[in-house]
Amino acid sequence: MALLAPSDNLYCGDDPYPRYRQLRRKGPIHWTDELFGGAWVLTTFEGVQSALKDPRLSAHRTGGWVMRQSLRGSEERRRLIDMQRLFARAMLFVDKPTHPRLRQAMQAGFRPASIQKLQGFVVEAVGELMDEIEASCAATEPFDFIEGFARLLPARVISRFLGFRTVDQAQFLAWSTDIAAFLGSVLPTASEIMAGRDSMLAMSEYIDRCMSSGDVHDDDLLGILMHAQRRGEIEGGAEMLAQCAMVLFAGHETTRHLLGTAVYWLLADRRRWTSLDDPARLPAAVRELLRWDSPVQYTGRRANCAFKLFGQDIRRGDLVLPLIGSANRDPLRYPDPEQIDLNRPVGIPLSFGTGPHVCIGATLTLMEAECAIGALVRRWPQACLADEPQQWIDMPLYRGLRKLKVNRTPSRDSSS
Repeated sequence: MALLAPSDNLYCGDDPYPRYRQLRRKGPIHWTDELFGGAWVLTTFEGVQSALKDPRLSAHRTGGWVMRQSLRGSEERRRLIDMQRLFARAMLFVDKPTHPRLRQAMQAGFRPASIQKLQGFVVEAVGELMDEIEASCAATEPFDFIEGFARLLPARVISRFLGFRTVDQAQFLAWSTDIAAFLGSVLPTASEIMAGRDSMLAMSEYIDRCMSSGDVHDDDLLGILMHAQRRGEIEGGAEMLAQCAMVLFAGHETTRHLLGTAVYWLLADRRRWTSLDDPARLPAAVRELLRWDSPVQYTGRRANCAFKLFGQDIRRGDLVLPLIGSANRDPLRYPDPEQIDLNRPVGIPLSFGTGPHVCIGATLTLMEAECAIGALVRRWPQACLADEPQQWIDMPLYRGLRKLKVNRTPSRDSSS
């Protein structure tokens, strides 16, 4: 068995990619005792892509994940049952025949026409946030791009996409932060587990109240799903709420990390930033930045039977972790993968997954990122990184910045 040493843990400070490079050189598959009580880790593009399409690897994996630290019969375990029921019904965590039924019901809300209809709102929201930043500080003063833009834009967009007539953005952001801390931790603390549980349930209750009171737009996703429920295509209660809560959370969390890392890497070499004044270059550039620094670094699957994978014996019930961040830098797939090439013909990188569970919101995320980055470059062509250290989040699942200080124009003492 290819066993990883404790020093081969996935998270290694601000830059996990040297570790991924070492793991790929050692082989395409490894066993580690350090993650989730034991898991197989896949490191190559071929391995990750094939695993995400393999019917022997199930997306249904929430039971042991949510409950793994709770003692049977304990009060804590009883309190987690409601959260477990929601996670277990989410499209992200189910297989056939439930998954295609749910995906078909939800797909109506993600049609190209629906995304295009939202583009005007995205452009307006981007402009409003930039106005607020300009009003809050001088052009030569640093501002936190994460707090002032990257966290706020996806929250506004996904709330509008779902169809809320009114939404408490501050409350939503607090819920999202708690859920992300739980999902992103390999070994969450008791307080992180309960905070994640409370926020997941509160978010679901909020969605339920909005739907019950009619405080949603009929032609947006919530309205579409309510019509699907009446036709019997999706169940009410936990199944409905699980889909809405996960779209609301996932649509915010991953997009905010994409916006933050994309702006960071573009400004790290300002030639990249200024090159995007041509809007035609934005689609390829955003896809390359997703490949380079994926917001989600890995995903999980459970083996539903015993089989061999790259020469290793996979047992039924084994956890398999496809390392998306490593696959996106595999030199067997991408020439010079350790270089950012904004003209690279990436296509759709594995950052959105592949196979049956490919991200249903990929088109929305790409549209949002292209609108935002294009507007930022055009309006702030002299933007630069402030002379302050950047702060990366310390979770192996998510790759993003906690803070990113930016100046709209260089300060007088700056050499940029």
